Amino acid sequence: MPSAIASREPQHFKPKIASHLREAVFGFNDGIVSTFAVVAGLFGGAVMSSTILLAALATLVGGAFSMGLGTYLGNKSERDLYLSEVAREKREMKEVPEIERQEIREIYSAKGFKGDLLEKVVTVITSDDKLWLETMMREELGFGDPPDHPIKYGLTMSASFTIGSLIATAPYFFAGENESLFYTSMITSLVGLVIIGWFKTYFTQKHPLVSIVETLIVALLASGGAFGIGLLI
Repeated sequence: MPSAIASREPQHFKPKIASHLREAVFGFNDGIVSTFAVVAGLFGGAVMSSTILLAALATLVGGAFSMGLGTYLGNKSERDLYLSEVAREKREMKEVPEIERQEIREIYSAKGFKGDLLEKVVTVITSDDKLWLETMMREELGFGDPPDHPIKYGLTMSASFTIGSLIATAPYFFAGENESLFYTSMITSLVGLVIIGWFKTYFTQKHPLVSIVETLIVALLASGGAFGIGLLI
């Protein structure tokens, strides 16, 4: 019975690991969808397989750089904000400690601590500068753990996008009829999307089938629209 209960509990990851996994899932998914959409659009326009390969590789390289740099800049802004708030809190703890102690007192008073217990909590927290700073960052400003270095997030995004894009591109590295290469690309892309749709349930806690169907619908809309434009052009 205990093992059965445990098996139904959601999977938990450490915050930093979870952040990197989310970036990887998003990058992998976007790599497949955006690249296969390009492949579908060009196939719909009856373009040669060598041109499709070139366009897919261009999407891979461009997407890996743009997604990676975008992720880097976004996380850098978040990290810079965090570090600036850390510096401000440290300065205030040094220059106006009584005001900062009162803020701790108000925070824990709002949590239901009163009297001697409240004062004891305040004394314990403010007697340790590291604990004091961490408490202010979490309880007053709402920050979690310190953000990881933005370069790591950028590399995670670029690598996962590249892998996803390669899944849709790989069949075009081999010789063959344009139509057979397209259908092979479609199958490999579908397999990749099913896998990533299932993996996303570790974060969303949705039923795997629901997550997979949602992922496939998004891919179908993107590639179907691109294919339609290719036919028209």
